[in-house]
Amino acid sequence: MSLARIALHFSVVLLLAGCGGGGKDAPAPPPPLPAGSVGFSASSYSGAQSTGLITVTVSRLDGSRDVTVGYATADGTATAGTHYTARTGTLTWASGDTAAKTISLPISNATANTSEVAFTITLSNPTNGLTLGTPVTAAINITTTAPATHSVRVSGNRLLDGAGNVLQLRGVNFSGFEFVAIGGWSPTDPSGGQAGQPNGPRWTAVKAWRANTVRFALNEASWLGSSCVDTDGVTRDADPGDNYRSHIQTQVQEATAAGLYVIIELHWAAPGNTCPMVQTQMANADHSIDFWTSVANTFRSNPAVIFSLYNEPFLFGLAAGQDQWAVMMRGGSLSYYPATSGTHNYQNITTTWTVASMQAMLDAVRATTATNVVLIGGVDFSNNMSGWLTNMPRDALNQIAAGWHPYPPMQFTTSATIAAGGSGYVVGDTITLAKPNTVYTPAVLRVTAVGASGAVSAVSITNSGVYLQTALPTTAVAQASTSGTGAGATFTLGGWGNLSSTWSMPVNWPVVQAISARVPVVISEIGEHNAPGTVGAPFLQQFLPFAGANNWSVIGCCWDVFQEQDNVLIQDVNGTPTDGYGRVFYDWMTGAAWQ
Repeated sequence: MSLARIALHFSVVLLLAGCGGGGKDAPAPPPPLPAGSVGFSASSYSGAQSTGLITVTVSRLDGSRDVTVGYATADGTATAGTHYTARTGTLTWASGDTAAKTISLPISNATANTSEVAFTITLSNPTNGLTLGTPVTAAINITTTAPATHSVRVSGNRLLDGAGNVLQLRGVNFSGFEFVAIGGWSPTDPSGGQAGQPNGPRWTAVKAWRANTVRFALNEASWLGSSCVDTDGVTRDADPGDNYRSHIQTQVQEATAAGLYVIIELHWAAPGNTCPMVQTQMANADHSIDFWTSVANTFRSNPAVIFSLYNEPFLFGLAAGQDQWAVMMRGGSLSYYPATSGTHNYQNITTTWTVASMQAMLDAVRATTATNVVLIGGVDFSNNMSGWLTNMPRDALNQIAAGWHPYPPMQFTTSATIAAGGSGYVVGDTITLAKPNTVYTPAVLRVTAVGASGAVSAVSITNSGVYLQTALPTTAVAQASTSGTGAGATFTLGGWGNLSSTWSMPVNWPVVQAISARVPVVISEIGEHNAPGTVGAPFLQQFLPFAGANNWSVIGCCWDVFQEQDNVLIQDVNGTPTDGYGRVFYDWMTGAAWQ
């Protein structure tokens, strides 16, 4: 450094030393916040094995500094992997945080314990001045007694809880397990943290909707830990984190501990060595029996778990003369199946393959001694229930229920006749008709001929619209807007075509009523439009009161933050309802105003 720079540097130091406070010493920094101590709120905790979860509390005393403490479980008479899931981790308090923290300890209920067993959890490695209080170790006792009311069984045409009360399931679908692991997207969390929810939903948010049920969609290959080949020829590990089963078991345990019933369903499956990365027509004889044998063995001792054998059968590819109900319920073969890849290379694989029938999968479940309630769907994506009663599988335990997916029946117009020609139109004008309601999309017409004073005399359809079958226009429809200056034209719409299955139409509801006179009916999926700004859900506002009056159980799809315009219930991790469908379903669940 030069002499000039040294002199300048010295002058600046002297100047800075004399600045601020008139030469007085700077005030001393405030003393650090106290760290305090932490310890368990009790020296022992107990919980029934069938609840699947024991929660312990760590309390903080006399401290508000930012600190951490570690914890770890250790075997006693209970063994990790057999009786419980080992847990290690760190609890963190931010500066000013004095609240107690909880640790959830999953308890295995795959095999019933014959006596009480126990393990311990210990705190260690406090930081930033934190000390360990007492107790620093807590005993965790796993009892063999289950709460009597947290179970579900079939009695006649009703579901009953453990106390014998009539039970109507009301809940939500949680999507992710069917596609995340097989896609290799999130090895550490095979449900993919859907809805910003790492390792599953926030159960307090689910319960705030007054839900009593959650439905998990599973992937056959991921549960079985298989490798498979996609349509790009890529060999995939269907369980890349080697944690698929354990994550599902933990979420089931947490859900039942929160007082929820759980539906486990086979969502994606594929024959041979093909990766199940898209929905196929039906379960397959190659793997689906093994899947249900394993799942039933895992959850047979949890009476709050329901098994749904296959999500949405659609028996495309039947040989001539085959009956779709007979093949689905009792067995048969199909001529092709759809498949895809990580690059969306969708193909129909042409080969004859054998389905796993509902009867065969039910028999596999019962062969494990599982007595759980089993759901059996219909054909045409579980929407058509016409042949359910005459083809229902046999169950010696009489513990089966019907699963139905009545999504809104949507149609489009194929003809538009002129009710009134109006005036001021020219050929080429487009006319957008009035919206059928706040949710669905109106038809758009093009003027192809005009008469005197510009009255419309002929039109073509440029957009057929999307109309709810239960609310088709029965009178002439006026225009909402036009590209020109014409006004006054009205149109009668007709020639309706189907955009979706017609089986959700009210004319078919009595068929489902006939089923529910024999066995319980569980609507395990339903949804409607939820784009931002949507008001109402016309189909659900008609259907849900009817379902409730008939004691049909209803599980809405889906408890996930997907950027989709339909069938999404929530906007965020806290369970804020989406516009339209989400708000209407929330109001129905909680008994709010529109009813």
